[in-house]
Amino acid sequence: MSQFWIRAATLQIGANKYSMDGLTFTFEVPFEDSDELCTATVQAYNLSANTRNGIKKGHVVIINAGYEDDMGAIFVGKVAALSHKKESTDWVTKITATVALDEWLSAQVNKTYKKSIKAKDLVTDLLNIFGLEIGTFELAINKEYPRGRVCKGKLKDVLKEIVVSDCKSRMLIRPTGQIIINDPTKGVNMGYLLSPSTGLLRSTDEVEVIPLETDLTTKKTSDEKSEEENLKTRASLLNYHLGPADIIKIQSETLNGRFMVVRGKHIGSQSGDWKTEIEVKPV
Repeated sequence: MSQFWIRAATLQIGANKYSMDGLTFTFEVPFEDSDELCTATVQAYNLSANTRNGIKKGHVVIINAGYEDDMGAIFVGKVAALSHKKESTDWVTKITATVALDEWLSAQVNKTYKKSIKAKDLVTDLLNIFGLEIGTFELAINKEYPRGRVCKGKLKDVLKEIVVSDCKSRMLIRPTGQIIINDPTKGVNMGYLLSPSTGLLRSTDEVEVIPLETDLTTKKTSDEKSEEENLKTRASLLNYHLGPADIIKIQSETLNGRFMVVRGKHIGSQSGDWKTEIEVKPV
């Protein structure tokens, strides 16, 4: 990262690309270790009338963020919804964008695979058919189908049944668009050190919080409750390296050890927040 933490970001909407020097914009990019799609929110200020009218559902949205000499992608997706609103003297364009929108939500599959095919070959074929970018592909169990396998229905549902149910593996799509398939006990990227010298912000969650019991919490299993109680929340200066299921090392006055990122979000604006918030569990 840049020694002086000079903020830098670019925003691409369709064919138009902007830097923070030329356009005022904010963003929030949540991420989670699950098979749910990441949905980012962008607010852009005072785009021209022609530019506003030219933004359409399905247009590419790419956000790169970081620092003057160290910037990377935190989101790659497509416009799912948008609005334009006049606030005082400013036009505010709000865009909601989703990763792999068409491929994940609309794709259908109807294919029969031969006898004795293994899950890895089957999943590889499905991913190649629909052109999803593979970040990691390591099944925990490579199940064999002695009688073959019929794959029919939504791509997401078919893949989830094979990868998660049959092969006991993790399946997630990171905010930058790569699909991750691996052993859920293992991380995706490993080895990043988060400390005060690398951007870790002072913790404000040292006070014990007693959670309010609700209908939702009472329905959770004891394992789910135990895992949530073990989660630690931390924040750092915006760090595009951090993502769901990464294993990181945290060194601070109150927390030391190796942790897996369960969920988090990147938040940025020119003069406001510029941080990455994460929830982590011990590994």
